Amino acid sequence: MSANYLYPWKYSFYYKQAVKLRALQEELAGAYQYQRMRCPMHLSIGQEHWLPVFGSCMRKGDRIFSTHRSHSMYMTVSKRFEKLIAELYGLKEGCLRGKGGSMHLKDLESGLESSTPIVGSSLGISLGSALASKHLHQDVLTVTYFGDGACEEGILHEALNLASVHQLPILFLCENNMFSCNTSIDKRQPSNQMTRFADAHCIHSIRIEYGASFESIHEKLRLAIQAARKEPIFVEINTFRLYEHCGHLPDPEQGDRSKFDYTDYCNRDPINVLLRTYDELVREYKESRGFYKSMIASFQEAEI
Repeated sequence: MSANYLYPWKYSFYYKQAVKLRALQEELAGAYQYQRMRCPMHLSIGQEHWLPVFGSCMRKGDRIFSTHRSHSMYMTVSKRFEKLIAELYGLKEGCLRGKGGSMHLKDLESGLESSTPIVGSSLGISLGSALASKHLHQDVLTVTYFGDGACEEGILHEALNLASVHQLPILFLCENNMFSCNTSIDKRQPSNQMTRFADAHCIHSIRIEYGASFESIHEKLRLAIQAARKEPIFVEINTFRLYEHCGHLPDPEQGDRSKFDYTDYCNRDPINVLLRTYDELVREYKESRGFYKSMIASFQEAEI
């Protein structure tokens, strides 16, 4: 085991959760090629390392409204992996009884209210949740989880404005992977910083850079979630998607994505760094892949 100042071992609980997220998604990607999962698949491989910290800061009763790329969010707050897998196979044992698929995951008991595939659509729904919490004097945090592409939708500005005016208990959680599908953010926006939208509406914002130390990620998310229970907060997390926008394959050269950048981000990917650093995490990763492989196989031939 070698030392790594970005990812000290004292946060090993979160690292183990993160490598499990990666292991399940990679096994799902491998199984998708057999065409038994008859729904579009939006994997978050490369974007998932921060989610275990986020999950640990949430309370029972908090409400989350997710984007279509919701596998890792679902696994973080629900942990009912078998229901996720069954849903992808269209089975009645799934979290939506096989009727929702990859882009509509939800688990009301765990606080995941919805995942919606229309870009930016979770913003309006989550605003209603936060407004209700304030009117009813509930100690409930609402989280709206979206990508940089949603920042190009008008509803973002409407939601930020209303949240600011009424000081709603809501966390705007923007995962910026720099590519809306495969179009670089440089071609779509005059700046790559999504926090500027929050600043324009007098909402406090926090930016987590790609490659930030885990201690920094932990502290910023903890403070943001704590503050958002009383006022709107905007958090931008910079990530890089390693697999294709929709599908089960790595994505080194589609659209504006270059093989050079892809290779660079693969090397710097936090979970890849963790696996290169800690032998114990490699064992955890391999055992998890074996476990999920067996679980997926049990659903592979099930009758719909």
